[in-house]
Amino acid sequence: MDARRTSKLFGFRKNTKSQLFPFTEQTTSTESSDPELPSRSLALTRNSSNLSVTSSSTTLSFQRSSYHYHLENIPDDLLCEIASWCTPTTIFHSSLACKRLATLFQPYLYNFVDLAYTDLCRSGLKVFSQRPTMTRYIKTLILKPNRNSGWTNSSDKSIDEPWILDCLERIAFTGDLPLLTTFKWYGKELPKDSLWLTLRTHCLNIRNIGTSVGQKTLQAFKSDDQLFAFRNLTGFHLFTQILERWTMINYQMDRDLPETLWKMLFDSKDSLEELTLDGTCFSDANAWNLKPVFSGRWPRLRRLALGNVFNDDSIDNDKIACQFLQEHPSLEQVSSLGNMSYSTTTMACLLTLPKLETYQGKLQQLKSSGELTQIRNIILTDWFSPSANFGDILGDLHHLESLAVCVNFVDNLQSQLDFYKRLFAKCSQLKYLELSSTSWLSLRELSSGLRLVPKLCSLTVTRVHKMNGGNSLTKSALLIAAQNPSLREFKIRDVPVWDHLDQLSGIFRTKLLGCYTVDQHHLDGQRVLNVQETGIGALRQQYSRIFTRVIRDIP
Repeated sequence: MDARRTSKLFGFRKNTKSQLFPFTEQTTSTESSDPELPSRSLALTRNSSNLSVTSSSTTLSFQRSSYHYHLENIPDDLLCEIASWCTPTTIFHSSLACKRLATLFQPYLYNFVDLAYTDLCRSGLKVFSQRPTMTRYIKTLILKPNRNSGWTNSSDKSIDEPWILDCLERIAFTGDLPLLTTFKWYGKELPKDSLWLTLRTHCLNIRNIGTSVGQKTLQAFKSDDQLFAFRNLTGFHLFTQILERWTMINYQMDRDLPETLWKMLFDSKDSLEELTLDGTCFSDANAWNLKPVFSGRWPRLRRLALGNVFNDDSIDNDKIACQFLQEHPSLEQVSSLGNMSYSTTTMACLLTLPKLETYQGKLQQLKSSGELTQIRNIILTDWFSPSANFGDILGDLHHLESLAVCVNFVDNLQSQLDFYKRLFAKCSQLKYLELSSTSWLSLRELSSGLRLVPKLCSLTVTRVHKMNGGNSLTKSALLIAAQNPSLREFKIRDVPVWDHLDQLSGIFRTKLLGCYTVDQHHLDGQRVLNVQETGIGALRQQYSRIFTRVIRDIP
């Protein structure tokens, strides 16, 4: 199969140093063709002090050397080591050079596959059915059917989920997923039981599973379900469909889950590292009784994401929660999903965990919780007005390295710049920032505010698209790069009016997307901005442009 065609079918894991949302799968996919990923002239490395791969400097060294290096003289093990340090985009481009590299790099191209929307699921699984040599390298497989591709002009047709499951089951049954360790399903309904039996009996390495649950299967669990027959799991994720919330009028709230589920989790006490349980449906409604989770003891648990467990903050509930947290000192990331709410006492216990670095939840949950000196990453899931003063609630956050926040500037009564000054004055050491706005956001004022965070190296902005909004996106990007010299990469996404669930799921109907990276020119030392902008035109046609601009100093 042609590698160029392959790049358009499959999503690959993004090799990035920072992930702001550890509990939700990102929708970024297909690094070689997805416009959300910036075109890079510099190949990123995992540790710049150990290895630096720079296309321009490498070319220069070859020109100066009298010895000509030939690809056939480089051994396979060295090429594989180089590939292990490169991004999927770099690996893909390298695999186009010759048949040898295409064959050698297949394990790196297909070990992580994220079919992030409907068309990818349809075309990807068709190819997988015909090309089992590809599926034999897959270690992680994520399927997200019936999701749009993320553009305002997309006309994705709904897909028959049973067809997807039948196709996947046939691939697994024939033994063509021998390396599969992780499988996650984000469909509208829970997969049929036979799929879990096939995965368990024919994918012997699978240890991390996850699935969404819809209205039809919300309370259809049985004690003999094959989903609950796995053993020695490293990860388990069970959650309601975040894209479709529904009322609980016709359902029993806080229904007990089968004992076999809890037995499966408790029997994995020596291996479980990730756990997600969220039965949020609508408002304060919760489909499942999750209290038994606090009876579990998993010494290796690192990531925990829970929906609402308790309906009140009684002393007994606080005691149970605190005891559970104290028994899990290895926790690094905790997320409060749906309506989960921790009391002040429980939050105090949580924030004393020695390895805790990331918290996702609502600002109110962090209020009066004491000093947050250990937390390095905060993802806030609620909306804020421009008058919000984070310092009064959270105190000094100079230790914070990454922050995700959503703000509403729709009233325009408060200065956007004043909001940034109040926010960044309390977290001046930020390195990674994700800012979402449910209304139009001034990039000029944002750029001025970013001067208060001189160490910022990565930025993502999502805002409502505004017709005739002033300067072009490229000019605004050049201004941001010029005023913030530490910034190395940033993304600006313009979308139509959007809903809070878009932020939580990471799926937007994008109108215009700009991805930018800042490089140092190898000859004259000038800073240059690599630009990749993709948008939807007036006639709903998609366009894309890639170019480079010199960053001029602002007097």
